[in-house]
Amino acid sequence: MIKSLSASLGALCRSLSCLALGVMALGVTALGGCSTGPAPWPTALTPTRHADFDHNTLALTWQPGFCTVGKGCSADQPRQPLIGLHGLWASEPHSLEAQNIPVEHWWRDGCSLLEPDAQAPVLDNAMSATLSQIMPHTQPSLITHEWVKHGACFGYSAGPFFAKASALRERFAQSPMGYYLVERAGLRVRHDDLMAFFTTASQTTLPRALQLRCETDREGRVVLTQLWFTLAPGKMHLFPAAESYLTSPQNQDNCPAEFWVKRW
Repeated sequence: MIKSLSASLGALCRSLSCLALGVMALGVTALGGCSTGPAPWPTALTPTRHADFDHNTLALTWQPGFCTVGKGCSADQPRQPLIGLHGLWASEPHSLEAQNIPVEHWWRDGCSLLEPDAQAPVLDNAMSATLSQIMPHTQPSLITHEWVKHGACFGYSAGPFFAKASALRERFAQSPMGYYLVERAGLRVRHDDLMAFFTTASQTTLPRALQLRCETDREGRVVLTQLWFTLAPGKMHLFPAAESYLTSPQNQDNCPAEFWVKRW
């Protein structure tokens, strides 16, 4: 009886997801359950230093791909959720552009160009537990790396910074696009098909609002590793609706015409 009820609920979730392509408040979580609405928002994320930047990049990971390329992830890497959090990255501040510092240097060095010697973030137990579940387990710590490189120099507190990034990840996981990816775990997909679904679901036609990142895994297959969303800093509370996006000034999508959405 319980199995039958679960199957019925799963079918209902799938039907609702297909019908709600343009309604981002309705979705299915990446863990497979029905959602009652978008994730709640933490305190607004407002930079108090070096706020002269144009956009944020929300970098999400497709965990089975991300963790099986390069150095990979630690043995204790959780297998759920499939959609993880890499980070939330401000674009190069205009003060650095005025010094003719190439954007590639900002991508490489981040906050160390503005305020070196940042310390590791201080987080409460609840946020540490959340990040341990949704961020790739790497050595050295990705959490520390993301804070030191992308958060510390903007005057944020570490807790709200990671709470905002976590809420953005959760909202995407609850969206039709998130469910679309989970449904294709283990399959080879076409780049054009995935982007067409994103355009329909998000109702945005802005170029490079979403860019895909791929790498070659240890079996020689090209696999999806990340999704990079270009967001307006003052409209992140609308994500993943159309109004939240901007066009990225750089073309960084490197996925080929077909690639694998890997599963564990």
